[in-house]
Amino acid sequence: MKRKREDVFTEFRDMSRGVLVCTSVLARGIDVPGVDWVIQYDPPREPEEFVHRCGRTARMGCKGDALLFLLPNEMAYVNFLSINQKAPLQEYKTEFPILDSTAKIRKLAAHDRDLYEKGIRAFVSFIQSYTKHMCKAIFILKELDMEGLAQSFALLKIPKMPELKNRTIELKLSVEVDVDAIPYSDKAREKARLKRLEIGPIVDKDQKSVKHKKTDSWTKKKEQKFKKEKRKSKKMAARLKLSQAVETE
Repeated sequence: MKRKREDVFTEFRDMSRGVLVCTSVLARGIDVPGVDWVIQYDPPREPEEFVHRCGRTARMGCKGDALLFLLPNEMAYVNFLSINQKAPLQEYKTEFPILDSTAKIRKLAAHDRDLYEKGIRAFVSFIQSYTKHMCKAIFILKELDMEGLAQSFALLKIPKMPELKNRTIELKLSVEVDVDAIPYSDKAREKARLKRLEIGPIVDKDQKSVKHKKTDSWTKKKEQKFKKEKRKSKKMAARLKLSQAVETE
């Protein structure tokens, strides 16, 4: 995975134009010449990361822009960044129409389990990150339009997770979809999935209850992954700086 990440990054650096979708792993210590825009889909958990993300553009005297998406109930974050990070923001207005492609994505996800599961993982990751934001007074989970959020991730089913306990979320689907029947497009993966379904859950004959394998909570796993990604980003930055130094020599 590390090698693949480095290959993708190197390929992006060598391109004359392109778009790189990434996490905060690339927020620090990465120098890519000629980046015109940095678009932040969601505000980083730590305010200083906002400045580091923006710092990937307008480098070495060049011009650049950074855009941050905020919901109406999150607009207090603008004043917070202005005071806390001395980073004033201006509202960006556009008259371009916003295309809604969620219906098309849902249609594809209804026939591709890999795409369906990616949507679930992205939704879970967003919710967990939102609840751990440092500015808890601004980013309040219960104030989110959960139906609209689930719609934006093109979900076919709301996943069960502690953060959504005691909340009723209704998905407006044009056609009901049996998510358990959605197959993988990869035949080998689908064959393995069907085989697992044939085995079924392990049942204790005495207690007549289903035994579940004990695992760490998703939140804990996410925290561990976040720390690991941070360490990787620092190593990657050091490696790239070394390679750049060698090239200049």
